[in-house]
Amino acid sequence: MAQFEVLRDGWFAATGKLSTPLDGLCVPLRSARYVDEVNASPNVAAVITTREIAGALDQRFGVAVSDHPDAAQAAVHAQLAAVRETELRAQPNRIDPCAVIDPDANIARHGVNIGERVWIGPNVTVSPGVTIASDCVLHSGVSLGVTGFNTAILHGRQRILPHMGGVRLERFVELLANCCVARGLSGIDTLIGEETVADNLVYIAHDVTIGRRVQICALVNILGRVIIEDEAYIGPSAVVRNGLRIGRKAKISMGAVVTQDVAADTTVSGNFAMSHERFISHLRSIR
Repeated sequence: MAQFEVLRDGWFAATGKLSTPLDGLCVPLRSARYVDEVNASPNVAAVITTREIAGALDQRFGVAVSDHPDAAQAAVHAQLAAVRETELRAQPNRIDPCAVIDPDANIARHGVNIGERVWIGPNVTVSPGVTIASDCVLHSGVSLGVTGFNTAILHGRQRILPHMGGVRLERFVELLANCCVARGLSGIDTLIGEETVADNLVYIAHDVTIGRRVQICALVNILGRVIIEDEAYIGPSAVVRNGLRIGRKAKISMGAVVTQDVAADTTVSGNFAMSHERFISHLRSIR
């Protein structure tokens, strides 16, 4: 475990990054260029940083110092994740008797909530911390609550950082075969809104929030902390970079690589994605 020294005692409720939408965060800070941003954040309660930077932090923070702030914060996060797993093991499953679950589905023995008239197909995996509201449909091979891809140095080795959030599906969500949805990283649930549908082989990463009646086509890759507003359309094989916002009724064309926010009621295309009209104009200019 990375060593640290507490300079100023304080409380915190969760570990995370500056962009994590939780109150009471404990964040790592390894560069002085982000001091002003940390000091201005209403969500930060504690900071693990270097001794050289510590004096520039606001007095309201709890402060610990380490030669390796990211590794020290990751170690604290791992300890909190272990506590969360213990809590989940103590929560009995709540599965409505009207749910239809294939005998070849793999439902965790604790920490799962499944509502009325949910249909779960063969080889579906539902992990602890998953809540499925009524009338959802999960086709064969869907995986809910997997650990997302977020690395850290733990005990001197590069490892996948344990996740402590869950997954929540609102009513009438339907996921086709082999969709994979990661659990939240820092206590937030990955959320899929009512009547949203996803095609085969879609990956939805940790802490993603998806609104109502969104359509997600096959082979889409939605990276961590993306927000997708109601009735958006994500075309086949599109990739959406982490931390972006896709506006209401926005459309992302087939194969687009989206690296910037997409405004409501607009369409983007290409790699890297731009407005569809600009993309078509560019194609015409080079043909």
